[in-house]
Amino acid sequence: MGSSPFSSPAEAKARELPPPIPAPRVLPAPLRLLVATGRIFKSWIFAALACMSIPLAILFAGWTYRLVQRRAHKLWATLLGREPDSRRTLPWWLLSEHFGEILSATKGAAFRFQIAGILRAFSGSLGTNLKTGFLITLNSFLVTLPGGMIMMFSWYSGWDNSFNKGYEQAEIGPLWGLIGIFLFMAAMTYIPIAQARQAITGSTRSFWSYRKVRDVIRARPITCLALSGGYAFLGAIFMVAVIALAFVGNGDSFEEKSSAEIISYLNVYYFLWGAFFIVPGFIILKLIAGRIYASASYDAIVTSRWQKEEITDREQKIFEHARVAETPPALPGLMRTSLTAFSLIGRLFLRTTTFLLLLLLALELYVAQFFTFEPATNWLRQPMVQLPWYRSIPKHLE
Repeated sequence: MGSSPFSSPAEAKARELPPPIPAPRVLPAPLRLLVATGRIFKSWIFAALACMSIPLAILFAGWTYRLVQRRAHKLWATLLGREPDSRRTLPWWLLSEHFGEILSATKGAAFRFQIAGILRAFSGSLGTNLKTGFLITLNSFLVTLPGGMIMMFSWYSGWDNSFNKGYEQAEIGPLWGLIGIFLFMAAMTYIPIAQARQAITGSTRSFWSYRKVRDVIRARPITCLALSGGYAFLGAIFMVAVIALAFVGNGDSFEEKSSAEIISYLNVYYFLWGAFFIVPGFIILKLIAGRIYASASYDAIVTSRWQKEEITDREQKIFEHARVAETPPALPGLMRTSLTAFSLIGRLFLRTTTFLLLLLLALELYVAQFFTFEPATNWLRQPMVQLPWYRSIPKHLE
């Protein structure tokens, strides 16, 4: 039926327009809160189970680093006055976050492209999480491996020397122990911010950008000190978790338990420690490090301390049209000299405190090993540092 000759131009134009798209249904606020709580609880339980397996621990680590990246990009978008790329904070574990779009794109495609699209839709986040977690964990192990290996050697060398009464070689264990502790402490001043840089930029090579990591640490000395304190505090809790096994396993009730019952008990033990300690501790420490890097790098880029040619491609894209901040005027000479003196005293205090905290973190490994004989991997990995994995079943029980 044609349009009436008596219709107004506005009515005729309205007939030509497509029907309006209905607005998406918005759930009530209490129901949205309930759904969000359910998602967080589901992720929390899955992460606690993941801490008991190395492959799943890598998956959980990658998920955490992707969370760090999203929080950092949202902070950058806020500081730059832009809308964030995604309003969803928690990454997905398995399915691709473009699940519907990928499946829609496969319609009408060749069979092999349909299969590839379906696999990508159902395992997109799985692959990304595993890749991210593996690469950052690998880089972290490469930095901590020298100190961990030497500390492990010093421990076993000291015990062997003690049992064999080799008093002429008594200094070998402690001397190598001090060297290993020093290397481990040096690694721990670098790793947290380097992990955050790799997670946020998505570049494996950015982990090894020593100058950039050093600049961030110097720009945020107080928060970096607090971060070291967090590692030392959570390391002490991990020490308690390891030592507690020595007292739990020596109870009279365990003499009547079968191997299967003991393994079941240990699995519950490790799950509870993972749920209430490793999962929140690992996430909080990585988020703090990510916040430190994001805020410090923003200041460095917008003030041109970091040239845009020196940063990663992702950072160049985000800060492409960022306005350069004005440089504050120079202070008078006397005031500048006074501030420099106070700055030197403050930096000396912060570095001394950081040294003591990281020394405490290294010594916690020795204390835990003294009470409970852990396998060699205890020297090479810490759940809060490289990989959030905590499960050690004695070989005679398996």
